[in-house]
Amino acid sequence: MTEALEALRRAKSLAIVSHRDPDPDTIGSAIALGLALVQLGKRVTLHCADPVPESSRFLHWADRFVTDPPPPDVDTIVTVDFGAVERAKFPLPTGPTLVNIDHHASNASFGDVNLVDVTSAATAELVSRVIDDLGVRWTPEMATAALVGIMTDTGSFQFPSTDQRALERAARLRAAGADLQAITYNIFRNKRFEALRLWGFAFGRMRREESGQLVWTEITRTDFNEAEAREEDITGLVEQVARSNGMRIALLFNEHEPGTVKISCRTSAWTPSVDAAALMARWGGGGHVRAAGALVIGRLADVRDQVLAAARAALAEARIPVA
Repeated sequence: MTEALEALRRAKSLAIVSHRDPDPDTIGSAIALGLALVQLGKRVTLHCADPVPESSRFLHWADRFVTDPPPPDVDTIVTVDFGAVERAKFPLPTGPTLVNIDHHASNASFGDVNLVDVTSAATAELVSRVIDDLGVRWTPEMATAALVGIMTDTGSFQFPSTDQRALERAARLRAAGADLQAITYNIFRNKRFEALRLWGFAFGRMRREESGQLVWTEITRTDFNEAEAREEDITGLVEQVARSNGMRIALLFNEHEPGTVKISCRTSAWTPSVDAAALMARWGGGGHVRAAGALVIGRLADVRDQVLAAARAALAEARIPVA
Protein backbone atom coordinates (compact mmCIF):
# COMPACT_ATOMS: atom_id res chain seq x y z
CA MET A 1 0.00 0.00 0.00
CA THR A 2 2.78 2.45 0.92
CA GLU A 3 4.48 2.24 -2.47
CA ALA A 4 1.20 2.77 -4.32
CA LEU A 5 0.28 5.76 -2.16
CA GLU A 6 3.67 7.33 -2.77
CA ALA A 7 3.29 6.85 -6.54
CA LEU A 8 -0.17 8.44 -6.51
CA ARG A 9 0.92 11.38 -4.36
CA ARG A 10 3.97 11.96 -6.54
CA ALA A 11 2.01 11.95 -9.80
CA LYS A 12 0.79 15.14 -11.44
CA SER A 13 -1.08 13.70 -14.40
CA LEU A 14 -2.70 10.27 -14.32
CA ALA A 15 -4.58 8.07 -16.76
CA ILE A 16 -6.84 5.52 -15.07
CA VAL A 17 -7.57 2.47 -17.21
CA SER A 18 -10.51 0.08 -16.84
CA HIS A 19 -10.55 -3.35 -18.44
CA ARG A 20 -12.20 -4.37 -21.70
CA ASP A 21 -15.86 -5.45 -21.52
CA PRO A 22 -16.11 -3.31 -18.38
CA ASP A 23 -18.11 -4.31 -15.33
CA PRO A 24 -19.28 -1.97 -12.53
CA ASP A 25 -16.26 -2.78 -10.35
CA THR A 26 -13.69 -1.55 -12.87
CA ILE A 27 -15.82 1.48 -13.80
CA GLY A 28 -16.73 2.39 -10.22
CA SER A 29 -13.15 1.95 -9.00
CA ALA A 30 -11.80 4.23 -11.73
CA ILE A 31 -14.38 6.94 -11.05
CA ALA A 32 -13.99 6.90 -7.26
CA LEU A 33 -10.20 7.03 -7.48
CA GLY A 34 -10.26 9.66 -10.21
CA LEU A 35 -12.52 11.97 -8.24
CA ALA A 36 -10.30 11.53 -5.18
CA LEU A 37 -7.13 12.38 -7.10
CA VAL A 38 -8.71 15.50 -8.58
CA GLN A 39 -9.32 16.69 -5.01
CA LEU A 40 -5.56 16.46 -4.57
CA GLY A 41 -4.98 18.73 -7.55
CA LYS A 42 -4.06 15.99 -10.02
CA ARG A 43 -4.98 15.95 -13.71
CA VAL A 44 -6.94 12.75 -14.39
CA THR A 45 -8.29 11.06 -17.50
CA LEU A 46 -10.37 7.87 -17.68
CA HIS A 47 -9.86 5.23 -20.37
CA CYS A 48 -11.62 2.04 -21.39
CA ALA A 49 -11.30 0.35 -24.78
CA ASP A 50 -15.00 -0.55 -24.75
CA PRO A 51 -17.87 1.85 -24.01
CA VAL A 52 -19.27 2.12 -20.49
CA PRO A 53 -22.35 -0.16 -20.31
CA GLU A 54 -25.69 1.63 -20.22
CA SER A 55 -26.41 0.33 -16.71
CA SER A 56 -23.35 2.16 -15.30
CA ARG A 57 -23.83 5.43 -17.13
CA PHE A 58 -25.81 6.92 -14.23
CA LEU A 59 -22.53 7.28 -12.33
CA HIS A 60 -21.00 10.74 -12.05
CA TRP A 61 -18.03 11.01 -14.44
CA ALA A 62 -19.13 7.97 -16.49
CA ASP A 63 -19.22 10.30 -19.48
CA ARG A 64 -15.54 11.14 -18.96
CA PHE A 65 -14.35 7.76 -20.24
CA VAL A 66 -12.71 7.71 -23.65
CA THR A 67 -12.00 4.60 -25.72
CA ASP A 68 -8.54 5.84 -26.71
CA PRO A 69 -5.42 4.53 -24.94
CA PRO A 70 -3.67 6.79 -22.42
CA PRO A 71 -1.46 9.47 -23.98
CA PRO A 72 2.29 8.96 -23.56
CA ASP A 73 2.77 12.35 -21.87
CA VAL A 74 1.07 11.38 -18.57
CA ASP A 75 3.47 10.53 -15.77
CA THR A 76 1.38 7.74 -14.23
CA ILE A 77 -1.02 5.08 -15.50
CA VAL A 78 -3.28 3.30 -13.02
CA THR A 79 -5.00 0.06 -14.02
CA VAL A 80 -7.96 -1.04 -11.93
CA ASP A 81 -9.50 -4.49 -11.60
CA PHE A 82 -7.57 -6.59 -14.09
CA GLY A 83 -4.83 -9.12 -13.67
CA ALA A 84 -3.10 -9.06 -17.07
CA VAL A 85 -2.08 -6.07 -19.14
CA GLU A 86 -3.77 -7.60 -22.20
CA ARG A 87 -7.12 -6.93 -20.54
CA ALA A 88 -6.68 -3.27 -21.39
CA LYS A 89 -7.27 -4.30 -25.05
CA PHE A 90 -5.17 -1.38 -26.27
CA PRO A 91 -1.41 -0.94 -25.77
CA LEU A 92 -0.30 1.05 -22.74
CA PRO A 93 2.54 3.59 -23.09
CA THR A 94 5.79 2.26 -21.62
CA GLY A 95 7.17 5.57 -20.34
CA PRO A 96 4.81 6.43 -17.46
CA THR A 97 4.91 4.69 -14.09
CA LEU A 98 2.38 1.85 -14.14
CA VAL A 99 0.38 1.29 -10.93
CA ASN A 100 -1.60 -1.95 -10.90
CA ILE A 101 -4.51 -2.05 -8.39
CA ASP A 102 -6.45 -5.31 -8.37
CA HIS A 103 -7.94 -8.15 -6.33
CA HIS A 104 -7.72 -11.10 -8.76
CA ALA A 105 -5.79 -14.17 -7.64
CA SER A 106 -4.45 -14.58 -11.18
CA ASN A 107 -2.87 -11.10 -11.23
CA ALA A 108 0.49 -11.20 -13.01
CA SER A 109 1.98 -8.21 -11.10
CA PHE A 110 2.61 -6.44 -14.40
CA GLY A 111 2.95 -2.95 -12.94
CA ASP A 112 5.95 -1.00 -11.78
CA VAL A 113 3.97 -0.75 -8.57
CA ASN A 114 1.53 -3.54 -7.70
CA LEU A 115 -1.20 -3.21 -5.10
CA VAL A 116 -2.93 -6.58 -5.27
CA ASP A 117 -5.07 -7.89 -2.42
CA VAL A 118 -6.73 -11.18 -3.33
CA THR A 119 -8.63 -11.13 -0.02
CA SER A 120 -10.48 -7.98 -1.04
CA ALA A 121 -14.04 -8.70 -2.15
CA ALA A 122 -13.85 -6.05 -4.88
CA THR A 123 -11.28 -3.72 -6.36
CA ALA A 124 -13.60 -0.90 -5.29
CA GLU A 125 -13.15 -1.99 -1.67
CA LEU A 126 -9.38 -1.89 -2.09
CA VAL A 127 -9.55 1.49 -3.87
CA SER A 128 -11.68 2.78 -1.00
CA ARG A 129 -8.86 2.01 1.42
CA VAL A 130 -6.44 3.82 -0.88
CA ILE A 131 -8.72 6.86 -0.87
CA ASP A 132 -8.90 6.81 2.93
CA ASP A 133 -5.11 6.68 3.18
CA LEU A 134 -4.80 9.57 0.74
CA GLY A 135 -6.77 11.63 3.25
CA VAL A 136 -9.40 12.67 0.72
CA ARG A 137 -12.92 13.73 1.72
CA TRP A 138 -15.58 11.33 0.52
CA THR A 139 -18.34 12.82 -1.64
CA PRO A 140 -21.69 11.14 -2.46
CA GLU A 141 -20.54 10.70 -6.07
CA MET A 142 -17.34 8.92 -5.00
CA ALA A 143 -19.23 6.79 -2.49
CA THR A 144 -21.83 5.71 -5.07
CA ALA A 145 -19.12 4.70 -7.54
CA ALA A 146 -17.28 2.65 -4.92
CA LEU A 147 -20.44 1.02 -3.57
CA VAL A 148 -21.60 -0.14 -7.00
CA GLY A 149 -18.31 -2.01 -7.41
CA ILE A 150 -18.60 -3.70 -4.04
CA MET A 151 -22.26 -4.62 -4.47
CA THR A 152 -21.79 -6.18 -7.91
CA ASP A 153 -18.60 -8.08 -7.13
CA THR A 154 -20.17 -9.57 -4.00
CA GLY A 155 -23.45 -10.39 -5.76
CA SER A 156 -25.29 -7.98 -3.47
CA PHE A 157 -23.34 -9.47 -0.53
CA GLN A 158 -24.27 -13.07 -1.40
CA PHE A 159 -20.92 -14.37 -2.69
CA PRO A 160 -18.49 -16.19 -0.35
CA SER A 161 -16.02 -13.32 -0.80
CA THR A 162 -18.30 -11.07 1.25
CA ASP A 163 -16.46 -10.42 4.51
CA GLN A 164 -16.51 -7.97 7.40
CA ARG A 165 -14.45 -5.42 5.49
CA ALA A 166 -16.87 -5.38 2.56
CA LEU A 167 -19.91 -4.98 4.82
CA GLU A 168 -18.30 -2.31 6.96
CA ARG A 169 -17.11 -0.44 3.88
CA ALA A 170 -20.60 -0.54 2.38
CA ALA A 171 -22.03 0.94 5.58
CA ARG A 172 -19.41 3.71 5.53
CA LEU A 173 -20.14 4.50 1.89
CA ARG A 174 -23.85 4.73 2.62
CA ALA A 175 -23.08 7.10 5.47
CA ALA A 176 -21.01 9.17 3.01
CA GLY A 177 -24.03 9.57 0.76
CA ALA A 178 -23.88 6.62 -1.65
CA ASP A 179 -27.13 6.49 -3.63
CA LEU A 180 -28.36 2.95 -2.99
CA GLN A 181 -31.63 3.53 -4.81
CA ALA A 182 -29.84 4.59 -8.01
CA ILE A 183 -27.58 1.54 -7.84
CA THR A 184 -30.48 -0.83 -7.19
CA TYR A 185 -32.56 0.51 -10.07
CA ASN A 186 -29.86 0.87 -12.71
CA ILE A 187 -27.85 -2.26 -11.96
CA PHE A 188 -30.29 -4.80 -10.57
CA ARG A 189 -33.85 -3.85 -11.55
CA ASN A 190 -33.62 -2.26 -14.98
CA LYS A 191 -32.80 -4.70 -17.79
CA ARG A 192 -33.01 -3.85 -21.49
CA PHE A 193 -35.77 -5.69 -23.37
CA GLU A 194 -33.17 -6.86 -25.88
CA ALA A 195 -31.08 -8.32 -23.05
CA LEU A 196 -34.04 -10.30 -21.74
CA ARG A 197 -34.63 -11.72 -25.22
CA LEU A 198 -30.97 -12.73 -25.41
CA TRP A 199 -31.16 -14.40 -22.01
CA GLY A 200 -34.21 -16.30 -23.22
CA PHE A 201 -32.13 -17.94 -25.96
CA ALA A 202 -29.56 -18.97 -23.36
CA PHE A 203 -32.11 -20.36 -20.92
CA GLY A 204 -33.78 -22.35 -23.70
CA ARG A 205 -30.43 -23.93 -24.52
CA MET A 206 -29.36 -24.81 -20.95
CA ARG A 207 -28.02 -28.30 -20.31
CA ARG A 208 -26.99 -30.14 -17.15
CA GLU A 209 -24.69 -33.08 -16.67
CA GLU A 210 -23.04 -35.01 -13.88
CA SER A 211 -26.27 -35.28 -11.88
CA GLY A 212 -26.81 -31.54 -12.21
CA GLN A 213 -23.36 -30.58 -10.94
CA LEU A 214 -22.27 -29.27 -14.34
CA VAL A 215 -24.62 -26.72 -15.92
CA TRP A 216 -23.91 -24.88 -19.14
CA THR A 217 -25.35 -22.92 -22.01
CA GLU A 218 -24.17 -20.98 -25.03
CA ILE A 219 -24.91 -17.81 -26.96
CA THR A 220 -24.18 -17.37 -30.68
CA ARG A 221 -23.73 -14.29 -32.82
CA THR A 222 -27.06 -15.19 -34.45
CA ASP A 223 -28.70 -14.89 -31.02
CA PHE A 224 -27.27 -11.40 -30.60
CA ASN A 225 -28.52 -10.39 -34.02
CA GLU A 226 -32.02 -11.82 -33.53
CA ALA A 227 -32.38 -10.20 -30.12
CA GLU A 228 -30.84 -6.95 -31.42
CA ALA A 229 -28.67 -7.15 -28.30
CA ARG A 230 -25.34 -5.61 -27.39
CA GLU A 231 -22.32 -7.36 -25.93
CA GLU A 232 -23.00 -5.71 -22.57
CA ASP A 233 -26.44 -7.36 -22.44
CA ILE A 234 -24.89 -10.69 -21.50
CA THR A 235 -23.65 -9.25 -18.18
CA GLY A 236 -25.09 -11.16 -15.21
CA LEU A 237 -26.33 -14.11 -17.27
CA VAL A 238 -23.83 -16.64 -15.95
CA GLU A 239 -24.90 -15.84 -12.38
CA GLN A 240 -28.43 -16.86 -13.31
CA VAL A 241 -27.21 -20.09 -14.91
CA ALA A 242 -25.30 -20.78 -11.69
CA ARG A 243 -28.56 -20.70 -9.71
CA SER A 244 -29.41 -24.18 -10.98
CA ASN A 245 -30.03 -26.56 -8.06
CA GLY A 246 -27.02 -28.75 -7.30
CA MET A 247 -24.62 -26.72 -9.47
CA ARG A 248 -20.90 -27.09 -8.82
CA ILE A 249 -19.67 -25.69 -12.16
CA ALA A 250 -21.66 -23.28 -14.34
CA LEU A 251 -20.34 -22.33 -17.77
CA LEU A 252 -21.48 -19.77 -20.33
CA PHE A 253 -19.99 -19.96 -23.82
CA ASN A 254 -20.36 -16.69 -25.70
CA GLU A 255 -19.44 -16.53 -29.39
CA HIS A 256 -17.81 -13.18 -28.73
CA GLU A 257 -16.63 -12.64 -32.30
CA PRO A 258 -16.31 -14.99 -35.29
CA GLY A 259 -13.58 -17.42 -34.27
CA THR A 260 -13.42 -16.22 -30.65
CA VAL A 261 -15.29 -17.62 -27.65
CA LYS A 262 -15.65 -15.88 -24.31
CA ILE A 263 -16.07 -18.33 -21.43
CA SER A 264 -17.59 -17.33 -18.10
CA CYS A 265 -17.24 -19.80 -15.24
CA ARG A 266 -18.81 -19.90 -11.80
CA THR A 267 -18.26 -22.60 -9.19
CA SER A 268 -19.82 -23.52 -5.87
CA ALA A 269 -18.06 -23.77 -2.53
CA TRP A 270 -20.03 -26.93 -1.75
CA THR A 271 -18.27 -30.27 -2.11
CA PRO A 272 -17.13 -31.37 -4.68
CA SER A 273 -15.63 -27.93 -5.16
CA VAL A 274 -13.68 -26.82 -8.25
CA ASP A 275 -11.35 -23.81 -8.56
CA ALA A 276 -12.78 -21.67 -11.37
CA ALA A 277 -9.54 -19.72 -11.87
CA ALA A 278 -7.49 -22.89 -12.17
CA LEU A 279 -9.94 -24.33 -14.70
CA MET A 280 -9.91 -21.18 -16.85
CA ALA A 281 -6.12 -20.88 -16.60
CA ARG A 282 -5.85 -23.85 -18.97
CA TRP A 283 -7.08 -21.50 -21.70
CA GLY A 284 -5.05 -18.49 -20.64
CA GLY A 285 -7.82 -17.04 -18.47
CA GLY A 286 -8.02 -16.20 -14.81
CA GLY A 287 -10.07 -14.64 -12.05
CA HIS A 288 -11.13 -15.93 -8.68
CA VAL A 289 -11.72 -19.32 -7.09
CA ARG A 290 -15.49 -18.96 -7.59
CA ALA A 291 -15.64 -16.69 -10.64
CA ALA A 292 -13.30 -16.69 -13.62
CA GLY A 293 -13.24 -16.48 -17.38
CA ALA A 294 -11.19 -16.81 -20.54
CA LEU A 295 -11.17 -15.57 -24.12
CA VAL A 296 -10.30 -18.41 -26.48
CA ILE A 297 -9.62 -18.45 -30.21
CA GLY A 298 -11.53 -21.25 -31.93
CA ARG A 299 -14.92 -22.45 -33.12
CA LEU A 300 -17.70 -22.37 -30.55
CA ALA A 301 -18.39 -26.11 -30.76
CA ASP A 302 -14.71 -27.04 -30.47
CA VAL A 303 -14.02 -24.74 -27.51
CA ARG A 304 -17.20 -25.83 -25.76
CA ASP A 305 -16.38 -29.53 -26.08
CA GLN A 306 -12.81 -29.05 -24.82
CA VAL A 307 -13.87 -26.99 -21.81
CA LEU A 308 -16.74 -29.31 -20.91
CA ALA A 309 -14.37 -32.28 -20.98
CA ALA A 310 -12.00 -30.45 -18.64
CA ALA A 311 -14.90 -29.50 -16.35
CA ARG A 312 -16.05 -33.11 -16.13
CA ALA A 313 -12.51 -34.18 -15.28
CA ALA A 314 -12.19 -31.46 -12.64
CA LEU A 315 -15.41 -32.61 -11.01
CA ALA A 316 -14.25 -36.21 -11.03
CA GLU A 317 -10.97 -35.23 -9.42
CA ALA A 318 -12.76 -33.15 -6.80
CA ARG A 319 -14.86 -36.16 -5.83
CA ILE A 320 -11.76 -38.20 -4.93
CA PRO A 321 -11.40 -38.19 -1.12
CA VAL A 322 -8.19 -36.64 0.19
CA ALA A 323 -6.19 -39.19 2.18
